[in-house]
Amino acid sequence: MLLDRSRGEGYEEIRGKIYLKLSVYYRKKKMIDSAFYNINKAMFICRENDFKPGLHYSYLSLGNLYGELQNYEKSLEYFLKAYDFYKKGKDTERFKNVLQVLTINIASTYSLLGDYEKARTYYYNHINDPLFDKKSRYGIQLYQNIGTNYKREGDYDNAVLWLKKGLESAIKNNYSTIKNDILLDLCKTFLIQNKNKEAKYFYDRIDTETYNWDKDYYLGVIYLGMNRLKVAESLLRQNVKGKQSALKRMNTFLKLSEVYSKRQMWEKAFNSKERYYRIKDSIGIERNKSVIKNNELGFKLIEEEMSNKQLETDNKLLQSKNRIQFYVLIGVVIFSFGGVFCFFLLIKNLRINKKLKELKKVERELLEDKVQLRENELNMTLIAISNRQKMLSEIKKEVNQLSNKDSQVKKLRNKINTLIINGNNLTAISDRIESRYPGMVTKLRDMYPNLSDTEIKYCLFVKLNLSTKETANILGVTPDTVKTSRSRIKKKMNIPESLTLGMYLEQL
Repeated sequence: MLLDRSRGEGYEEIRGKIYLKLSVYYRKKKMIDSAFYNINKAMFICRENDFKPGLHYSYLSLGNLYGELQNYEKSLEYFLKAYDFYKKGKDTERFKNVLQVLTINIASTYSLLGDYEKARTYYYNHINDPLFDKKSRYGIQLYQNIGTNYKREGDYDNAVLWLKKGLESAIKNNYSTIKNDILLDLCKTFLIQNKNKEAKYFYDRIDTETYNWDKDYYLGVIYLGMNRLKVAESLLRQNVKGKQSALKRMNTFLKLSEVYSKRQMWEKAFNSKERYYRIKDSIGIERNKSVIKNNELGFKLIEEEMSNKQLETDNKLLQSKNRIQFYVLIGVVIFSFGGVFCFFLLIKNLRINKKLKELKKVERELLEDKVQLRENELNMTLIAISNRQKMLSEIKKEVNQLSNKDSQVKKLRNKINTLIINGNNLTAISDRIESRYPGMVTKLRDMYPNLSDTEIKYCLFVKLNLSTKETANILGVTPDTVKTSRSRIKKKMNIPESLTLGMYLEQL
């Protein structure tokens, strides 16, 4: 109702703010499609009306949306766009607060991308700010974030140091929820280092009555590290019965498989590991579906914007023609004012031509965004297949070290081999490559009928500019095998030594 009213009154700035608030609402409700739709609407209105604060706050919201989809590169891109604006912006309390949030978001995103040094730069610049309140909830969480960054980097001593600083401040200032969060982080950090006694110490200090967490899971992992396997099994089995997310169930089954492996209960170990991979595949599929769905929504929004731009252009051209006809008629009637009207029309046409050039530029940028979205979708498919094949190969190495006499081990080895073979079925990738380079596969088969299906796959990966290592991960082979295969393909295709396989395929 408010949105319709503001549209009727023509308050474009209010419309933009309402779309922004709707996008935040839908993001909190996990309705990502609706959140994307409203944020793009807000950005379109803000661009059209040169409402810079609204546009850059939209960038911040869009960065948060991409962060929830774990597309951290895109998330960082929009955070940095917003950061430049707020850093040079007004000296108001609101701008300062938004800048603080952005700084932490940028640092955390760099940390998630593995650029720990850059993350530290943003964290330390922020913590050394004279206006920064170290005793606030926000300040304590910053200590926790710095500790988490060190933990991801593998510097556990510094991670514990910063987490303990945050814990001390949380206890002193009575922030019980943050205190429990940090205690759990300390427990996890010591578990990573297999320091189970230290992990148990911080586990026992967590307020289990008021804090919502997987207490059975973490205690089970601690006892697993202490080789108290029956107790660990009981706790983990109890944890898996409760209501929990797919990710938590997946991790619980992984730890159960470790318990059963240590107890040499191979069938249960295999079943737990199988359930772990089943859930992991399901999570990956759902995540890819979500990304593809949001990309499709992005395409629709781009097409809608292009359609709106075209309609605006057509309307302006029609209005321009009608004005010209009107002014010509007036010029005939009042000849003495003809020169003035001609000059006015000339200025008007120059402005319209300038606007048309701007509209064409926007249309070209929208088309480039559409191409980029399709490339992101293809790259995410490649990454998902690569990670699955790499993980299966690692499991295969572990299983090959077990006894060949055990029938359950043989059964497990056969299942893993079947999964690896099925994983090499790259029909999905071939279909996506065909949509990007129409007729590529058919052209290769017609020109070089002596190429096998596998060799055609190598050609497609070269066309996509994949590295030797990336191709090896996807196909489940060694980098040397990839190099040998590319060399053999060059000979089959009679490519001159002066050209690489990639250079030649670019010419097709």
